[in-house]
Amino acid sequence: MLSTSIARAMLGAGCALSFAAHATLGQNVSSVDSDQTSLHAVAHTITTQSAYSVHLVAMPSGTLVREYVAPNGIVFGVAWQGPTLPDLKTMLGASFDQYVAATATRRGTPLAVSGSDLVVFSGGHLRAFAGYAYLPQVVPAGVDVGVIQ
Repeated sequence: MLSTSIARAMLGAGCALSFAAHATLGQNVSSVDSDQTSLHAVAHTITTQSAYSVHLVAMPSGTLVREYVAPNGIVFGVAWQGPTLPDLKTMLGASFDQYVAATATRRGTPLAVSGSDLVVFSGGHLRAFAGYAYLPQVVPAGVDVGVIQ
């Protein structure tokens, strides 16, 4: 019970201390483009692969956020690494409540959800967070989900 409370407190603190919005899972790529301004990003680069593109946004805190976009323009995955947690509520969008419900019964860290509609992993400690989330049904055909990191 104590470790669940600590995990929830970490998640809440990370969301409260985060900078502005990120791309939202299942939404259009335009949510990625608006991040550069809303995050006061110090860098924003795009790498194109054969079946997807990766938008890398560097936040002023030093946290790097990778946003994976399918050819149809839908964000199918996000990943983060750095000293602060990104705003998971915004990043997960409509899937956030499902994530919270699944982790409510989970004891300890890392926090993980693995279902047919949503996969999330979030771990680390103060000043060293990492994680990823993706929507299995939106991942482009032929893309190995192991690239979302």
